[in-house]
Amino acid sequence: MKNSYFYQTLVKFIAIICYIYTSVTAASENNLAKQQLIQQGERYVLEQLEADTQHQIDVSAMPIDDRIVIPDCPSDLLFSASPEALKQSNVTVKAQCASNGWYIFMVIKALQTQPVVVISSAVSPGTILTRNNVSTVDMDVKRLRSTTFSSVEEVIGARIKRRVTAGRPVSPQNLCFVCKGDNVVISAGSKSMRVKTSGIAMEDGKVGDTIQVRNSRSNKRIQAKVTSTGQVEVNF
Repeated sequence: MKNSYFYQTLVKFIAIICYIYTSVTAASENNLAKQQLIQQGERYVLEQLEADTQHQIDVSAMPIDDRIVIPDCPSDLLFSASPEALKQSNVTVKAQCASNGWYIFMVIKALQTQPVVVISSAVSPGTILTRNNVSTVDMDVKRLRSTTFSSVEEVIGARIKRRVTAGRPVSPQNLCFVCKGDNVVISAGSKSMRVKTSGIAMEDGKVGDTIQVRNSRSNKRIQAKVTSTGQVEVNF
């Protein structure tokens, strides 16, 4: 009688162990399937976005509900997303198994960033930008509302026209390498011979802009191209 009870208890114990082992194994396999599904979905979104942009892209899929069981798929999963969805920060992606008709919708966060020159510490109007008051950070492209600079080399020596707080992007509209009323050096000529004289800027200008300058000697107004801080050039 005792032996019979012992064997019954042993059989129940083994059955429980097998059940636990089977459940743990199934859960592990399902978690692995979810991880693989997420990785494939992230790769799909990354490939779609990289084809149309030069920006840096970071993707991260939202977790899949623990209650969802990912079935085996004899064929490769097919991923798709509409052009409108790919423009969003949260991209809705459909993963489908053509062999058995199973599918699931996933949400994948896509962050596109680009280097942007920002003010390191608050600056007042008239401040000349140096390496001490600007830096470069990666910013979300969707947060940018205007043209920005990607390298500090582009803004060094420029003067701020309006107060800017720390962390704000440097805007081309708020800069002048030559500002109205500045004394400037006017350069003209060729590589073999150049003539320089002084003048006064009648307009604000960034490097590459053509502005009106008054020649201090002749008092005539001329059109000159801004070449650097306080420097303009006239082409003959």
